[in-house]
Amino acid sequence: MPSHIHFQSISATDQARAVAFYTEKLGFEVERDEAYGDDRWIFVQLPGAQTMLQIAKESAITPSDKPALVLLCDDVDADVAALRNLGVPIHLGPDTAPWDPSTRWAMIHDSEGNLILLQTVGGQ
Repeated sequence: MPSHIHFQSISATDQARAVAFYTEKLGFEVERDEAYGDDRWIFVQLPGAQTMLQIAKESAITPSDKPALVLLCDDVDADVAALRNLGVPIHLGPDTAPWDPSTRWAMIHDSEGNLILLQTVGGQ
């Protein structure tokens, strides 16, 4: 049986700009950045995580109005304040989740327009 998700792909019009957003704003590290034909095979990863995020050319995957990525935070309110200070526009929240009163959540867009859900689950 599978042990964990290996990677999730997210679309990017400008891969370099997307890498900068995820590394400089959200604390990801570049795991791999290699030529792949005319494209780049780019993966970023949170320190200590098993799952990677592939930053794919937009022609392969298009942004959605649903979250393309969900990130768990220790304190979503503090993280939203820090992201605001880094110039990241906050799309929604932070607020108490209507699906669970012990969960706090917020939404941002990355540099490529992908919607990201940030949440603190169970009052963490």
